[in-house]
Amino acid sequence: MLLSLGLSACGGGGDSAPTDPNPNRPDTLDVFTPGNVFSPTSAEIRRGDLIRFRISESPDRRGHNVIFSTNGAPANIPVVKDTSVLRTFNTAGTFPYTCTVHPGMDGEVIVR
Repeated sequence: MLLSLGLSACGGGGDSAPTDPNPNRPDTLDVFTPGNVFSPTSAEIRRGDLIRFRISESPDRRGHNVIFSTNGAPANIPVVKDTSVLRTFNTAGTFPYTCTVHPGMDGEVIVR
């Protein structure tokens, strides 16, 4: 009897999950650069969500950039390496991008 009273007093009987203080915050999706590719090559998010570009050093040690080719896209990312850069997508549409340092290194963000 004393044991169950002690557990109740410590909050051991609660089944409620913690509440998110900001349930309307944007989601973040990661895009990686393993070698000379974007992974995933196509990312689908909702308007207002973020993409975190996790840009690693390229095999040739030059780094990567992210150049968007569509109006309404966020700012381009200059050549960087071993860093993360966030971009918010506030407009619905498809936003192709490329790394101009490494031809053929392409991706897209689809915003719903």
